[in-house]
Amino acid sequence: METMRQLKEFSVQTSYGFYQSQEKSRLQGGVLLKKILQNMAQAINESTPTPRLKMIMYSAHDSTIMALQMALNVYSLAPPYAACHIFELYQENDGSFSVEMYYRNESDSKAYLLTLPDCTKTCPLSKFISLTSSVIPANWVKECQVHGGSVQIALAELFVGLAVGSCLLLLLIVLFVKLRYRDKGQPLGYQKLASDSEASEKMAAA
Repeated sequence: METMRQLKEFSVQTSYGFYQSQEKSRLQGGVLLKKILQNMAQAINESTPTPRLKMIMYSAHDSTIMALQMALNVYSLAPPYAACHIFELYQENDGSFSVEMYYRNESDSKAYLLTLPDCTKTCPLSKFISLTSSVIPANWVKECQVHGGSVQIALAELFVGLAVGSCLLLLLIVLFVKLRYRDKGQPLGYQKLASDSEASEKMAAA
């Protein structure tokens, strides 16, 4: 199991770390982090017409938490089932806002405090935004080089694949039918033995 754990961690680092880790964070965990910061901005904006929610929850996979924690540079180990990463937004006495992060990865233990690198445990929101700005995508579609042409190309490739697959299937059916009919037309390689009555008739005629 220890070998499997090490291989899993190596797979995580390959997917999110090692080579061009910051670019990966911008295109992976940075997308969710951007949404979380937008939720915070909406919560402190008193003039927003939308409801100011007290709590927002996202249900996702372990890979989502991995990507998020990699983007925040607080990743340690692959999260188990039911793990959760918590952001709490506070308004201080002077009217400013701060962020605290907690992580719960064991059902029988309380969530423990996470500290964003280069910040305090209770991190001022403005500093939190500044420290994470490098992993927030400005235009995810553009940075991923996603464009309408790629969708059309994918559809064209799909249709070509279906056409080729249909032709191959039709060819296999034709070959199968031809083999079946050819087998029926060939002699079986043996002759029918005469019955006792047929043998008696042949002897009487002789």
